[in-house]
Amino acid sequence: MNFRHYISTPLLPPMCHVHSQRRRKNGCPHLICGVSDLLLKVLYIGYSMLSVRCWTLCVFLFLSSMLYAQSSPITPVVVDYFYETGCPECDQVSAEVLPELKDQYEGFYILNRHDVGILTNAIKLIAYQEHLSITENSSVSMFVDYTLSFGGIKTIKEKLLPAMDKLVAERLAAGWNPPQPIEWDQSQGIDKARERADTFTLPAVIFAGLIDGINPCAISTLVFLMSLLIISQIGRRGRLLMGLSFCFASFATYTAIGFGLLRCLHMLEIFPSIRRWFEMGMAALLFILAYFSFRDAVMFGRTHDPRNVSLQLPDSIKRIIHKLMRKALKSHNLIISGLIVGCLVTLLETVCTGQVYLPTMTVILKNDGDLRIWSLLLLYNTMFIMPLIVALVLTRYGMTTETMIEWSKKNVPFSKTIIGIFFLSVAVYLLT
Repeated sequence: MNFRHYISTPLLPPMCHVHSQRRRKNGCPHLICGVSDLLLKVLYIGYSMLSVRCWTLCVFLFLSSMLYAQSSPITPVVVDYFYETGCPECDQVSAEVLPELKDQYEGFYILNRHDVGILTNAIKLIAYQEHLSITENSSVSMFVDYTLSFGGIKTIKEKLLPAMDKLVAERLAAGWNPPQPIEWDQSQGIDKARERADTFTLPAVIFAGLIDGINPCAISTLVFLMSLLIISQIGRRGRLLMGLSFCFASFATYTAIGFGLLRCLHMLEIFPSIRRWFEMGMAALLFILAYFSFRDAVMFGRTHDPRNVSLQLPDSIKRIIHKLMRKALKSHNLIISGLIVGCLVTLLETVCTGQVYLPTMTVILKNDGDLRIWSLLLLYNTMFIMPLIVALVLTRYGMTTETMIEWSKKNVPFSKTIIGIFFLSVAVYLLT
């Protein structure tokens, strides 16, 4: 119906017309009927004018409300989304949660994306966690209105949309106050990040260096070298000099290998998605290595047969190492021979010891600052050669090679178990 026709049509029947019919039928006096008709027409005109005014008032109120809504919009809900490129849960949030959020609340929220692969965003995440007293780390996190935190895909799916319902409704209530943004200082955030890194990185590096040093691969090589020195009737002083040269060369070579690994891994920082996939692949490999380490501990503990140990140097590399050591003993300069043998043997041993070394370098690289990274690298390698130096000193003061061999065999189940635990810990750390 046309709006103009609608407001011109009376909502009640024309009473004057009805009264005229009754007047003709009942013979009503002309004067009385005339006055009656006049009054009814006045009432009709007044009613019609009232209807027009009512409609005019309704239109005025409607237009006023529209103008008010445009001039005073609802303050949007602030959603801070912290993610990492290549993270499976992050991809799931982007594919499932964010489209649903947009469909239901478009225009009622602001989404701030923060890739924690960027240092400033990682520091901002720590500031948010500190402000809300959050101690657990999740691969994906959402902070809503600076007051609510949802970590992990399951929690986000269950709680984000109900929280949005509540927060939007609160904005329509009288007396609502907007939330205050979380203030954060970058320098303080860096300090907090270092504190958090220290809680895992520093103990992990020390622990990893020690267990790599007691690795049967490394210990057995030193035992074989000491055995050759004794058989060759080289005095205690000569054995000590060659052993120390061997340990120094091992330290220098292992440090150089670590430096190269760190430089290669550092190149992945330019490609966050590739780095994340590398870490996930590393974690998967560590789970496999952990299984074989625990298996080796159990099998060797039962049989005491080295052939049941799967994670060890291949026989071909063992033969090459033994050949190098025999040739070194023919040299008249034991220090130079120890340096050369230590360098070559360490390179060959990385087939075995690298199982611990590479994951540790991945953990070290998560720290910021070149000085700190290189310090952790030197700390690791110092811990690595400590068991070798202790074994060397003990042989210098009378420990026989038979005792060292016996200790090395007893050490296999223990060292394999500890290495397996290390593999699991680093794998979990890389996935979080």
